Amino acid sequence: MKPIVLTSEQRKEIERRRKASLDRRVYQRLTAVLAVAAGKTREEVAELLGASLSQLGEWLRVFRNEGLEALCALHNKGDPGNLNPQQIAQLKSQVSSGCFRNSDQIRHWIEATFAVGYSSTGVKDLLKRIGVSYHKVSGFLWKADPDKQQAFVKRVARHQREAKRPDAPRTRRYYVDACHPVWGLDLVYCCWLLVGQRFLVGMGSGRKRLNILGAYCPDDHEYIDYRLTRGNINGEQFVNFLRLLRSMHPATERFILYVDGARYYGSPVVKEWLKRHQGFHLSTIPAYSPNVNLIERMWKFMRAKAL
Repeated sequence: MKPIVLTSEQRKEIERRRKASLDRRVYQRLTAVLAVAAGKTREEVAELLGASLSQLGEWLRVFRNEGLEALCALHNKGDPGNLNPQQIAQLKSQVSSGCFRNSDQIRHWIEATFAVGYSSTGVKDLLKRIGVSYHKVSGFLWKADPDKQQAFVKRVARHQREAKRPDAPRTRRYYVDACHPVWGLDLVYCCWLLVGQRFLVGMGSGRKRLNILGAYCPDDHEYIDYRLTRGNINGEQFVNFLRLLRSMHPATERFILYVDGARYYGSPVVKEWLKRHQGFHLSTIPAYSPNVNLIERMWKFMRAKAL
């Protein structure tokens, strides 16, 4: 049996096509080539894919003798369905607008628009076949300014490039934000109980919350925080946090801190401290933009897994 040897470019192209493929048959063929090239035996690959050894051998023969395009060609494309290509394109355009909340709405729309009837199961098969899936929409804060967000992303990329220059000062970058968790707030959940039963779950109160001022470094994934069990975060506490950063990295010549619009960042005590410590620079994140503040993802994980 002749081995399958792939160049780096071939492997990347096969992986790209496999990721983009919506047809299970093409996915199987590409997986077979990658697995055999990675050193798995043909018996292992055939068992993994649920294919016979003769079928696997045919896929490898086609790839070796005719190339990747021939391997991905499907000579039996199955039932074309009740909609023509133009109608499929119109359906996909309508779906992309996000106006359908369930498959029955799509089924009724197809019947009203094209006078073509589908069963509930049939319309789901159609949607799967044309590359439509059911998943949660992505929310965003409508007050956010996309242009300012894009400008901020470019500014962060520029800071990263500048920090990597051979003649650049030793630089550390941090996303800084405050978090105020209340233990047990997310423990209120739904579950099966007896009729009339009340099940109590203890939780904290807002007056007993923990105030955390945290910083996340995207370059080496370091996390540092300053915790307060009494009082609120203010300018004096932020200055204490800056002193903590400096004590942990005394050799660092430049600190770039990405912060939101909290008022204490611009308090007189903070301005005075920054004036005396020129190595610290605050870079403001656009308003209503938690999606570009990387430490927000850590807070989300903490609320989901630790509280």
